[in-house]
Amino acid sequence: MKPLRVYSLLMAGVAAMAFASIIIRFSGAPALIIAFYRVLFTAVLAAILAGPALKGNIGKIGRQDLLLIAVAGFFLALHFAFWISSLSYTSISSSVLFTNLQVLFVLIFSSVFLKERLQGMAMVGVLAALAGSIVIAGGDFKSGKLMGDMLALASGFFIAIYYLIGRRIRAQVPAWTYTFTVSGVAALVLAAACAAGPYQLLGYPGKEWILFLLLAIVPGIAGHGVLNWTLKHLKAPLVSVSILGESVGASILGYLIFNESLAWYQWAGGLMILSGIYIAATREVRGPDRDNELIENV
Repeated sequence: MKPLRVYSLLMAGVAAMAFASIIIRFSGAPALIIAFYRVLFTAVLAAILAGPALKGNIGKIGRQDLLLIAVAGFFLALHFAFWISSLSYTSISSSVLFTNLQVLFVLIFSSVFLKERLQGMAMVGVLAALAGSIVIAGGDFKSGKLMGDMLALASGFFIAIYYLIGRRIRAQVPAWTYTFTVSGVAALVLAAACAAGPYQLLGYPGKEWILFLLLAIVPGIAGHGVLNWTLKHLKAPLVSVSILGESVGASILGYLIFNESLAWYQWAGGLMILSGIYIAATREVRGPDRDNELIENV
């Protein structure tokens, strides 16, 4: 595979991910409904991509792994419910930045629970990103947007747990099979949440159905799916760090489409967060198993 093609696809995948918040902003449906159809349509597309092998692959999954997939699907559902909700209370830039702190949550959880040692510079990166978060949170508190920031932060926490569980499962389960099963579980969880609340699953105008499908195709399959593919040709740290481009791309699109300009504290805090995540991710101690770790296709 030619390097130019691989890097071009990597950039295209990151760009596709940046459109997630934009598509959501165009929707007038409740956050839980958007989240439900995002994972439902992703599961359907994953089943199509998996093809006839899907049934046999599911049958090979052990009982313990099925339980872990169920737990991962639960946290995936929480991630989308909280993150999509955050976009109603804060800016696109702040929402994506706080959600991308999941990279740091993964590093911290790995250090605490998996006993994976972090280098000193990685800790410096973590502290820098946390300091940047405080800067943005302080400014958004004065602007009445702190609730949205905290929802996005919680979504980053939930997706970090999802990634840690997925790290083990993905070693035994093919990518599209895992995507189908975990997204299917998330869809069931969100369907139950919608049924418990004043939400209707049907009756939305045609525009909404197009947006629901676009969320699954563009940031889901064309975004995370392409990044997952590039890991066959690029080192995992490079692909992980490239996700930071989502924050930049989403902020630019938010400004061009919705005229969401950045305040001084968002510029300052955002730079600290992106720099901190970059330092932490690139200086992280990685063993042979970590170099092969995949970014889950959600």
